[in-house]
Amino acid sequence: MKNWDCIIVGGGPAGLSAAVYMGRFRRRTLVLDCADGRWAYGQRNENYLGFPRGVSARRLHALGRAQAERFGVVFRDVTVTRVESRGTGYRVHYRGGQADARTLIWAAGVRDLWPDFPGVRRLVGKRLFWCIVCDGWRTLGRPIVLLGNTEKAVGTALQFLTYTRDLTFVADPGARLSTRCHRKLEEAGIPVRTGPVRRVAVRDRGLAQVVLADRSALRVDYIFSLYGSEPRTELLRDIPVARSRSGYVRIDDKNRTNIPTFFAAGDVSDKFGHQVATAVHEGAAAAMSANHVLYPERQRL
Repeated sequence: MKNWDCIIVGGGPAGLSAAVYMGRFRRRTLVLDCADGRWAYGQRNENYLGFPRGVSARRLHALGRAQAERFGVVFRDVTVTRVESRGTGYRVHYRGGQADARTLIWAAGVRDLWPDFPGVRRLVGKRLFWCIVCDGWRTLGRPIVLLGNTEKAVGTALQFLTYTRDLTFVADPGARLSTRCHRKLEEAGIPVRTGPVRRVAVRDRGLAQVVLADRSALRVDYIFSLYGSEPRTELLRDIPVARSRSGYVRIDDKNRTNIPTFFAAGDVSDKFGHQVATAVHEGAAAAMSANHVLYPERQRL
């Protein structure tokens, strides 16, 4: 079994950025990716610098992977099942095998919390989105349904007024929104309906019909899920890496954790907003930090 200089878990923008840098540092690098991260949804990124007409997340992923492979990085499309410390390094188990490495960059991303109705995943990146920063622009003047159960979701709903006033907020029956939340939505002219969503019907070029639990229907262009996400850090239970209360990996400004050979980048960290641009930056920073600890004594002054 080959002993790698670095294993990167996650092949999104953060993991790919780290891979490009590690390859150019001439480090033996392995990327493990299960291909179900946000890059796989199929949405089009229109706010990443250098693509004036936008670029699909899958296309950007393909370009990044080809770039990393050019510098000798190896990819395995597998699902990681366990991570353990082994002496001065790590052993990463995945379906069908395992691999050892001296350093580890955790770029596994997050797990988005989607509404529960038939065919929901087929709509992601097409009619169903989750990020106002990434996709608020596409809602200009259009009818939108916002799904959420928290005060944070209400805050985001109010921010959508920058783009459109044709908004409907849908909360589940058990949601406990404060009186202040209801008042702010009412003052903004945003009606509140009771969910959950029962089904969504979409025609190729027509409006989406969102049918609620009471069988009433809303005709909208887009749906935004404001249920949030959770970091993919459950496999780190045997690694004493510091995490926030919400489970995000704590990093410093160089993407180092409390463990000298363990680094984190992208949406799984607690540092920056979840954007492609910040993920690429974090991946590069994590790689530079990992590369630094890999220098042998003869290359240190």
